[in-house]
Amino acid sequence: MNKANLRIKRFATIASLFTVFALAACGSNNGNNGVSSPSNASASPESTNEQNESASPKSDVKLTLSHWKVSFDPGFKAVAEAFKQKTGITVETQTTTPDAAYSQKLIASAAAGSLPDIWATDASPAYRAFDGKAYEWSGELSKDEAWKNGFLPAALSGITVAQANIDAWAKDEKASAWPKATKPGQVYGIPIDVGAFYMIYGNKKIVEQAGLEAKEPATFEEWVSMMKTVKEKTGTPGFVFAGNVGGVYNAWFLNLVDYMKNGEESFTKFMNREEKLSDPKHMWALKFIEDLTKDGLLLPGAASLDIDPADQAFAQGKAAFSLGGTFTFANLTAIGMNPDDVFSFRVPAFEGSVFPDATVSPFPLVQMVVNNEGPNKEAAIEFVKFLTSEEGQVLYANHAYDLPAVQIKDGSKLNPSIQAMASSLSSESNWWSENPLIWQQVFKEDWKVFSEGMVKIMLGSSTAEAAAAEYDKAAAAYKKANP
Repeated sequence: MNKANLRIKRFATIASLFTVFALAACGSNNGNNGVSSPSNASASPESTNEQNESASPKSDVKLTLSHWKVSFDPGFKAVAEAFKQKTGITVETQTTTPDAAYSQKLIASAAAGSLPDIWATDASPAYRAFDGKAYEWSGELSKDEAWKNGFLPAALSGITVAQANIDAWAKDEKASAWPKATKPGQVYGIPIDVGAFYMIYGNKKIVEQAGLEAKEPATFEEWVSMMKTVKEKTGTPGFVFAGNVGGVYNAWFLNLVDYMKNGEESFTKFMNREEKLSDPKHMWALKFIEDLTKDGLLLPGAASLDIDPADQAFAQGKAAFSLGGTFTFANLTAIGMNPDDVFSFRVPAFEGSVFPDATVSPFPLVQMVVNNEGPNKEAAIEFVKFLTSEEGQVLYANHAYDLPAVQIKDGSKLNPSIQAMASSLSSESNWWSENPLIWQQVFKEDWKVFSEGMVKIMLGSSTAEAAAAEYDKAAAAYKKANP
C-alpha cells in the first residue's frame, strides 16, 4: 500500500473514534468563504518583538522543534516569537521533507539517543513515542483543567490511549513490549490541529474570469454547471483530484454525497452490498466521472495523479476546482497559491437529496511530542502548552492556515478563511459520526475494483455501465466471503 493510501486509512481510522463534533457545510454567508492574510487577523509577533525587546525576560535555554510540515513552519515561528517575548526561551524549528525522510530521521535519532526537544508526528495514540522516550501528558492535563478543557473533545480523545489500542498492540507481533504495557488514558502527544474531508476548493480568479460569482453552489447540479461555464469561457478544465489514490474519491467525496442523496437506509444497504452500484440511485458515482471525462471537464492526466501533484495542478491554475480536506488549504498556500484566490465549500448535495445539510466529524491531524529524556524537558512542556493555549493557537492557525485543536472563544481573532471552517464545528453528534463502520466500507477490498474501473473511465477505456457491473460482481463476492 503506498503512503498516500496509508495516510487516508489513518485518517479514517482516527475519525471512527469521534462522535462529539461535526463539521457542517459552509453556510449561506458566502462572504465567509473569502480569505485574508494572517496580518489582517492578528498582531505581528515581529512588531511585538521590536516594541518589547528591552522588557523581555532573558534565558539561555534553546529548544529544537522538528517537523515535516513546510506549510506549518510560519505558524510555529509565530508562536516561538511570542513565547520568547514571554519567557526569553528560544525555539528553533527544523523542517525535514518529505515525510518519509523525516520519519527516517526521527527513528535514527531515537536509536542514537539524539531526539530533539519537541517533535511533530501524525496524531495517533502513542505514535512515535519511541518506547517511552516521549513525555506522558495525562498528569499535566489533570493538573491543569483549564488547559485540558480548552481542547475540542474530538482532538484530545483521538490521541489518548484506549483499551482498544492496547488490545491491538497485544496482537501485533511487530509491536514491542512497551506499547503493550501502556495504560488507558495515557497521552504521549498533544494535538495542535483538527481536520475533515469533503472539501471542494475553487480558484476564484478562474471562476470570475468565466463571469461567475466565486461562491458555494446551492446544489451538485449547479456546481457541474459552473464547471461547464468555466470550460466554455476560459478553456480551463473544471475539476482535478488524485485519481491515482482510490481512497480520495471514495472516502473524501463519494460516500458522503451518496449518503446525502439517498439517506441512511439506502446508503447503508449500498455500503453493505445489499444495493448495487448499478442501481440508478447509486450509479451517479461513476456516471459523474464519465460525464466529466466526455465533456473535457476533468483535467487530462488526473488518473495518474497522487495527492500532492493534484494540489499542485490546482494551485498552478490548471483546473477551476479541486477535491481535498480542511487540511488541503495549508498545502495550497505552502506551494505558492495566493490564499486570496481560494474559496471553499463542503462537497455539494444533489438537488432533492434526503440530507442536503449532512455534517461530518473532524479528527486530530498532527500532535507535538516532548522528549522525556531531554535536558530542557520543562521548557519544552511549557512551550507546547503555550502553543495549544487559545493565544498560541490563534497565532499558529493564522500563520499556518490550519484549523486549531482548541476552542477559540472569539472567532474574529482568526482570519476569514479559518473562520469559515472553524465556525462550522458544533458539539452535536449525528448519524454520520456515530456510524463510521458503515461509511468506511469504501476501504474494503472490493472497492479497489471500483477504483480500477473509475481510472479506466477516466482513461476512456471503459464506461460507467461496464465498471459498475464489474464492481457489483466484486461486491457480491466480498459479501459471500464476509457474511
